[in-house]
Amino acid sequence: MQESFTVAIIGRPNVGKSTLFNRIVGFRQAITSKEPGTTRDRVISDVHWNGKNFTIIDTAGLLLDFYGFEDEQIERMSQTHIEESLQDANLILCVISVKDDLTESDKEVIKKIRKSGKEVILVCNKADSEREEALCDNFLKTGIKEIYPISAKNGRRIGVLLDRITAQIQFVTKQSSTLPKISIIGRPNVGKSTLFNALVQSERSIVSDIPGTTRDSIDEIISLPNKKKAEIIDTAGFRKRGRRQVGVEKFSIFRSIDSIGKSDLVLVVVNAQEGITRGDAHLVQFALDKKKEVIVVINKIDCLVQKTAQEIKDIYRFKFINKITNVAISAKSEDNLNLLLSEIVKKI
Repeated sequence: MQESFTVAIIGRPNVGKSTLFNRIVGFRQAITSKEPGTTRDRVISDVHWNGKNFTIIDTAGLLLDFYGFEDEQIERMSQTHIEESLQDANLILCVISVKDDLTESDKEVIKKIRKSGKEVILVCNKADSEREEALCDNFLKTGIKEIYPISAKNGRRIGVLLDRITAQIQFVTKQSSTLPKISIIGRPNVGKSTLFNALVQSERSIVSDIPGTTRDSIDEIISLPNKKKAEIIDTAGFRKRGRRQVGVEKFSIFRSIDSIGKSDLVLVVVNAQEGITRGDAHLVQFALDKKKEVIVVINKIDCLVQKTAQEIKDIYRFKFINKITNVAISAKSEDNLNLLLSEIVKKI
């Protein structure tokens, strides 16, 4: 039986890591943008190529410093996830841009990878022609023995790279996932990522008070009380249209909507301190319109003054939500988390 084989994509910002990830996966799973720092959480997907299975991880761009980044706390947490990816990986794809000279950031990436002791392939991206492929000779000085010129954007030589990745993996029959899917949705800063981390029992998703921290939809497998498993998905927060930023945030919302469509159960997280807002009610109705099972998760009950059943009851403003299963929890302290898990089991 094949052991899990993991490939991590590592590199400085804007060398095309997420574009390469999407090309290998076969669809646009990771959000791409010319804006540095677009990828924050680790994005993970399973890949099947010529009878071989492996897991691939897209990571944030490795930074030498945080000057010019408004959300320094978030970027520092993203860098921690790079370290985790290096530890988890069997093979590292060190991505650089063939159109640029080797930068200090590139050198730092290579140094960090070498320190990990992991097997590494130098992927020279943006080699859109034979002339640009020849530029890869400029990177022989890195000391990395295996160099592969590719164009993630155009798909040039991606098959050759995949053949190399899978060469050391044993042949297995692909098994399709039949696990039930659970999406966590809600407005920004209601505690979706904190709940996600509590359910997976790991700091898998970056948590911050800054709205828009989560951009990609992050998924993980969890074990339920009935010993069955489910796939759980953390999504970007839904904001009013007038408050959404164009570009990256717009694609984040599209990804969240797509996650709902693929889910069997939707957890709509609301902030107990604010009560159920009109925006929360719209999200509940949206999930119901998609014919999904719904649980309303009233989070942050640890922040309520009296912490009484009446105070929680006063949160409700919309009668139709009273008819939907709801659980009051604190994702931060994990109060009533087992109760939520029990309700999840009933729904799926």
